Amino acid sequence: MPPEEPAAPATAAPGLQIDVADAELQAYLQRYPFASGPDEAMNARGLAAVAAIRLRKPGAPFAVTLLAPLDTLLADEEEARLQALFDRTQISSRTQRTHRDDFGWEANLVPRSATNVVILGVGDGIELLFLRAVLPAARLTALDYIDALLPGIAAASGVTLLTGDMHAHLLALGAESSHGFDLVFSNHTLEHLYAPDATLATLAGLLAPGGHIVSTLPLMGQPGSPFLDRVRQFAEQTERREAQHRKVHPIDAVFFDLGHPWKTNPADLAATLARAGFSGVRIYQRAGHLGRPMAVTANELARLRRTARVLHTLLLSPLRWAARLLTPLAPNHIPRLLFALERRIPFGVNNTMNRLSEEACFVAAIGPTA
Repeated sequence: MPPEEPAAPATAAPGLQIDVADAELQAYLQRYPFASGPDEAMNARGLAAVAAIRLRKPGAPFAVTLLAPLDTLLADEEEARLQALFDRTQISSRTQRTHRDDFGWEANLVPRSATNVVILGVGDGIELLFLRAVLPAARLTALDYIDALLPGIAAASGVTLLTGDMHAHLLALGAESSHGFDLVFSNHTLEHLYAPDATLATLAGLLAPGGHIVSTLPLMGQPGSPFLDRVRQFAEQTERREAQHRKVHPIDAVFFDLGHPWKTNPADLAATLARAGFSGVRIYQRAGHLGRPMAVTANELARLRRTARVLHTLLLSPLRWAARLLTPLAPNHIPRLLFALERRIPFGVNNTMNRLSEEACFVAAIGPTA
């Protein structure tokens, strides 16, 4: 089991939420997170959602447990099963190392007693191999909008994949009480929720007493996160109604990232889970690997953020102002050109937020915890 200490200092800060009720607009914004797609009416609705961004009331300060490298390793027999699954799916050795770094530590937090598991947003399905390695006899049911599993993943993991509207699938699974799920698992899915309180309450309803949720997500609402100050300032103005009639310029939509509408932090996350009916919340981070794609300490992460911010200001701010002036001349093209640049260069807003936001994995339970 992970250690109780050391723990990162606890802080209380509000999260941020972009509310979008329309499922069609949600799907559109996941594909075009800067409201820069081909449908101008949908883009306008996306910008209206930005204007209504709100601060989430923070919970009490919540300390994060930091895991040492040895605390993130699978047991020998689990590692052997994982290697056999990798071999069966013909995943290269180099790619295996990347996946072990990405998924191994969170798989190690999965309760080994789980027998009936629902997984949200599986993407290419690599996480299914890790779940099968640590839960060799469990029933795995995965939900995603489309089937994007890599060849051989479904057969190797024995998963049942349900595609389409995940919310509808969750409601249907909840109605089938005979399933008796004892684990909900997700990897970088919950940050895409436009209504986290409601969805987490639905997930809580799937679980039998004593069941758990294990989920990894970025802490984009953690103090110090890239460009958070700008987003928070706008949200504060909206809450004071100073920005009630203020329109968001398409060029500024890049700072809000509509594809990641829930920007949470430990205090907000713990409070949200408690409201949804979960207890025994634990939030974990890797002490020397705070970011998802690279091993960095807190000091290194702060330095990389400063560097990215300086480069962004020096090189992209002039382009941003030029694009702002030129947008009326080509409203369907100028913003998209800038957004394409922001998404591709290392110090663009999109890459900076995704690479340099802290990553955390939480574990919570329904009912009494041991």
